[in-house]
Amino acid sequence: MKILVSRLGGIGDCLIITPLIRYLKSRGDEVYLVTSEQGGEIFKNNPHITKMKIHERDSIPNDALGDYFESIRQAWECDEHIGLSESIEVNVALYPSSPRYKYPLYERRELCDKNYYEETFRFAGLEKEYKFYRAEMFFEEQEENEMTKFFSHYLGKFVILWALSGSQRSKTYPYVHQVINRVLQIYKDAVVITVGDELCKILETPFNDNRVIKKSGVWSIRESILACKYARLVISPDTGILHGAGCFDTPKIGLLTHTTIENITKYFKNDYSIETDHQLVACSPCYQLHYVSKISCNFADDGYTPLCMAVGIPQERILERIANVRSRDKV
Repeated sequence: MKILVSRLGGIGDCLIITPLIRYLKSRGDEVYLVTSEQGGEIFKNNPHITKMKIHERDSIPNDALGDYFESIRQAWECDEHIGLSESIEVNVALYPSSPRYKYPLYERRELCDKNYYEETFRFAGLEKEYKFYRAEMFFEEQEENEMTKFFSHYLGKFVILWALSGSQRSKTYPYVHQVINRVLQIYKDAVVITVGDELCKILETPFNDNRVIKKSGVWSIRESILACKYARLVISPDTGILHGAGCFDTPKIGLLTHTTIENITKYFKNDYSIETDHQLVACSPCYQLHYVSKISCNFADDGYTPLCMAVGIPQERILERIANVRSRDKV
């Protein structure tokens, strides 16, 4: 069969559907894909995709997307359309427009504490047919060569890749500078690579140690995710980088506030992720996407940082997990 798959969304959203695409191809289907510009970076070189179309954001009104996808299905003569846009956002990682967004916390926990990768298959009606939920990306030989050359300068070092921020305040750890400075004091062979978008350069400004390699706004998303393969440890909030790290066996520490291990890292190899301590912050995990934090989040004393990050994940917990990885790393 020829199947049209549509998924408009961010880096993590698109990585989540890569196991589904692999499965469809494995059973003999031809996969045609419509995705976002960010998705184009994730699906580049994917051998399981027959044809891909990049959708320009906001070029079609939301209420006309159904007709838009149908026109593409007909033009490409696809037998079926699996629409995955908002497959996660209206069910388990809640947009403010989702009716579930305003449900009481206990109801949200009951409805939303589900694995995103499993839910993608369920949404496609295939939940009973597949169990290998691992994201994947495909890199060119030149990309691999350039990254191995970069990491060759740090052979024998304890290289940590730290993703500084995501798309909302609860995806930025407020004590990143303190933790990284502690790490550099404790582990004399440590090197920390910081990654993120152009705005994350602001978070890199306080670092003056030459063992902090600043790559925010320098590396592309593909380079940042590929670097996860070569690092000894990845630390990231719930961002595309964390999902990208899930492609590899590299140990990773997810800093999870509004989401859970069940949601994100359940199937990751060598996962050391930390959830916000519910005893410290009763509203977490909330399963809500907080793009307007000042309206929906509870803040720490600084009036800016969500409690789930500022209080729910103490610095010592991160340092303990790093020590766990370090012990394993030495073995």
